[in-house]
Amino acid sequence: MPLCTVVTDLDGTLLDSEHRVGLADKRTLEDLGRRGITRIAATGRSLYSALSVLTPDVPIDFLVHSSGAGILSWPEQRAVRVVHMPPRAAIELTRQLLSRGLDFMLHRALPQNHHFYTRRVRADNHDFERRLQRYLAFASALPSALPADEPMSHAVVIEPPPAPGRHRELLDALPEFQVIRATSPLDGRSTWIEIYPLGVNKAAASAWIHERQRGGAALSMAVGNDYNDVELLDWADLAFVVNGAPAELRARYATVPSNDEGGFTEAVRRAFHASEGAGASAPPIQGSDPSSSVSSSGARGLTRTRS
Repeated sequence: MPLCTVVTDLDGTLLDSEHRVGLADKRTLEDLGRRGITRIAATGRSLYSALSVLTPDVPIDFLVHSSGAGILSWPEQRAVRVVHMPPRAAIELTRQLLSRGLDFMLHRALPQNHHFYTRRVRADNHDFERRLQRYLAFASALPSALPADEPMSHAVVIEPPPAPGRHRELLDALPEFQVIRATSPLDGRSTWIEIYPLGVNKAAASAWIHERQRGGAALSMAVGNDYNDVELLDWADLAFVVNGAPAELRARYATVPSNDEGGFTEAVRRAFHASEGAGASAPPIQGSDPSSSVSSSGARGLTRTRS
């Protein structure tokens, strides 16, 4: 079965340490486009934040942003799907978070979800302060009562180390919401717990695109680097994480080089080999190393295929 959809996380996966797409990975994306393969970049960044690191010439077909709450066609940047949190759900979620004494940010509805309300309890939550200062121009204090007619996008709870903070507690307490764990991209140690309407995640958005573009009858692959990619990696037929991902993810999924070492390109090369069967001659991918192994005795190099 041919490979027809390729999905990649952005930060720590496709983007290098300077928040740029490396030359080899850009050439791989261009090559995928020539082959007619759908290219999706999926990120937890808001639309505003994603557009600050992606230029129109990045060769993708769709941008999944806000962890799947929004989908843009690319490069025309036309919104093709948006999911909001209904006002009543936002009010209930706020009540739940307040009752637990959590530090959180409640983000407004797309496309303005870089604007947010803040609620802070702990004085020692340095990562919360760091994020607040970065986006201070878009922040305002949480009102005593939310507007009854205003939808929201999502909430972000920020928990200081040790990980995973109160992720499990919220996962159990909020069954009507999508609760997603992520490692802070700011300090690399704190836990961000993103809470969206139920069913919003990178996997659901990617599947929505895949089924409409390919009818679902073709192979998909995904590459990521953190816990907020798990649903995406479990959905894809072929899944990879880059070196530098948490150890438990590297033990679970095939591991490729880091985002600074062309990991995305290597993942695509291995996906072609896996999709064409053992011993098949996969088309060369520009920038890949044809001498690197396709499999090994450990998790590194093995491709997890969905049953």
